[in-house]
Amino acid sequence: MADQAPTEVRADDAPEQDEEEQRSSIYMLWPEVMCESTLSKTVIQRLMKRGKFPFPVQLSPNRVAWVRSEIEEWVEAKKRERVFEVEAA
Repeated sequence: MADQAPTEVRADDAPEQDEEEQRSSIYMLWPEVMCESTLSKTVIQRLMKRGKFPFPVQLSPNRVAWVRSEIEEWVEAKKRERVFEVEAA
């Protein structure tokens, strides 16, 4: 058995995510948004009031979530702003 070559795992052999997993990864809840942005709930709410942070999607009367790609874009925009400020100095 020690003489056998290790088996390769190819991308097309990998199991695909089922539809439910794909849908759930689209949204982020408060804890994830706070972690990803490193901001508190209060700060996020203030930024949203000023139009400086992505708004959540109302999923049900008592449930909101943010679109993951919008939060990721916001974080990337903040990084680009920092780079631009450093280069301008």
